[in-house]
This record gives sequence, C-alpha cells and structure tokens, in this order.
Amino acid sequence: MKAKERTRRILHVDLDPFLVSVERSLDPSLRGKPVIVGGMPDGTGLVAAASAEARTKGVRAGQSITVARRACPEAILRPGDLETYARYGEEVTAILQAASRRVERPSADEAYVDLTPEGPAGPSPVSDAEAIKDEIQRRLGLDASLGLACSRLAARVASSWARPRGLLVVLPGYESSFLARQPIRFLPDLPPHLEAALEKAGLTTLGEVAGAEPAALEALVGSPAAERLQEAASGDNEAPVALSAPPTAIQEEAVLRDRRTDREGLEAILEGLASRACRRLRPFGLAAGSVSVEVRRPDGPVRRTEAIDPGIEDDETSRAVVQGLAAAILDPPAGVRALVVRLGRLHRPRPQSTLFPLHPGLARPG
Repeated sequence: MKAKERTRRILHVDLDPFLVSVERSLDPSLRGKPVIVGGMPDGTGLVAAASAEARTKGVRAGQSITVARRACPEAILRPGDLETYARYGEEVTAILQAASRRVERPSADEAYVDLTPEGPAGPSPVSDAEAIKDEIQRRLGLDASLGLACSRLAARVASSWARPRGLLVVLPGYESSFLARQPIRFLPDLPPHLEAALEKAGLTTLGEVAGAEPAALEALVGSPAAERLQEAASGDNEAPVALSAPPTAIQEEAVLRDRRTDREGLEAILEGLASRACRRLRPFGLAAGSVSVEVRRPDGPVRRTEAIDPGIEDDETSRAVVQGLAAAILDPPAGVRALVVRLGRLHRPRPQSTLFPLHPGLARPG
C-alpha cells in the first residue's frame, strides 16, 4: 500500500516594502509617516521603495524623486544604505533557515518557506510560523505579514490578508473555498493583456477561472495558457520550495545600543546568540567543529576560538562553550559595542564509536 502523501505546509512571508521597514527599524519615529527610499542628496534619482502612506498619494517605485516629491511633498526621504539592507536581509534568511532547509527569497520583499513536518514527531508548522513572526518583528523590528497554507498561492493570498503584522492560517481542506473568492490579480506572473481578457469575459475570481469550461478558456487565451491558468488558480502542480545550500559557517551578531549593559547582561546576550546559531544547524543536520566568540570595542575586536571534536549540535553545549570562551574577554563590559558568535568547520555528525565494540561472534542480549 502506498504511503499517504504528507500535506504540504507553505509559509509566505510578506516584507513589502522591505527597505522602508528597515528604515523604520533604525528610526521608529518614521512609523505611520510617508517614507520614500532612494535618490541622491541633491534630490535627483529614482524611488527604490515607498511606504503605504506614500503609495496612497501616487508614489511608486521607479518614479523620479522629483515626480514623487511633487505627488507627496510631506514624505520623508531616505537615500538608502545597501550594506545595511543586505545585513537585514541576511538576518531574515537566517531566521527562516533555522526553521527549514527549504527557503526561497524571490526578492527582498518576500520569502517562501516549506514548513512541512518531516514526520509525526516534527514541530507544528503553526508554532514555527509564530516563532518566525516573533523573531522578525521583535528582534529585527521589521514589519511582516505571514500566511500559512498548503500551496504557495494560498499562502501568498493569506499573507496579504494578514497585513501589516499578522499571521493568517488556512486550514487544510479549506483552501479551495478560500481561493475561490479571491481576485485574479493574485495569479502569479499574469500578463496584463490576459488579465484584461479574463475580466472582459466575466472571469474575475480565481474560483471562476478554476471552474471555467476548458474549451471556453482555450478560446479566450489559447490552449497552453488555459491549462496553466486553471492549475495556477487552484494552486495545483506548483514547484516545491527549493532546498537551500547548507551553510559553510554560521554567525550571529548583536550590536549593543545600550552602553550601560553589565557583564550579566552581556552573558545573557551571548546565550541567546549561541542558541540561535545552534538552531540554524538543525534543519541541515550539521554539527560545528569550531566555536568563536568576538567582543568588539572602540579600540578593536578581541576574539577567542575553540576547536570541538567531534563537534557540537545542541544548545546546552553551545552555550557552555561560548560562555567559557567569553569569560576572559568580557571585561570591562561598559566598553563593549557588539558581540559575535560564529560556528565554523560545519560537517555531518560522525557516529560515536563505542568503548567496547561487540565481537562479531557474540550476540547482543535480547
């Protein structure tokens, strides 16, 4: 008898507009105000991203800054910082890859994560989604809405309904009714001329496209496109979320904004960094052969490294090694500007050899 196929659980993370969200994380006073990212100090250049408040005034990515400022003169302009955006983007990817090996980032503004449990004892996809939401919003300070469903399409629709900072879960078995009433603009990569043709024919929802007579749909958009449209409108035959390449090293970093942090506070931060780094090993089944702790001060960094054989893969050992390395370099705590935990020499754990190997001629006791 064929084993029952597992129900896929796909998470869509909507970070749009990511660049604005990063700016608001760095400067919370920007929340609720129209923000435009892009352009040069002299007011030239193009809009890279705009907040919802600016979009309602007609500001769009790709516009010239001059046109955007004319449409929304009260908008706050930020020139942008590519290095900072890249660092935040890497942090988001690290959070997602701590939950699953299958992560795709089609753009900075979104991500797909396959949270399908590996087996009956696997973690709950809903719990994983809630943990991801908490990490992105609480630790990174980014706005994100999340949708969890059995297909990419339903997950993406769900995340749009969860804006700006919610999580919407579509239960297995309810996807068809959930998708049926959604507008066809949710169809991925739908060309404008096909969207116009469908709407002119009265096919304005995903349910109407999925349930249309194949012959009528073929006459409207052509044979190959008709079949693809009906599959897409139902979320059928979607490509699986691709496997991410295993990391060669893992680094977790905390920049200290409160200069008054004492030694106990630094130790607590290091414990969190060690646990987060270790969690990122699990989806890939890896162990770390070396651990480094770096303490950064205005006069330069100090680093200590320890090689671990056969390697570590659990939180408790990771935290203990990190605290041992940090003990000699944390003082004086007042001058610490950042803490870094790095796991290196990543490898598949080797099976432990037994102290008393069983002789080939002896049987194990029953």
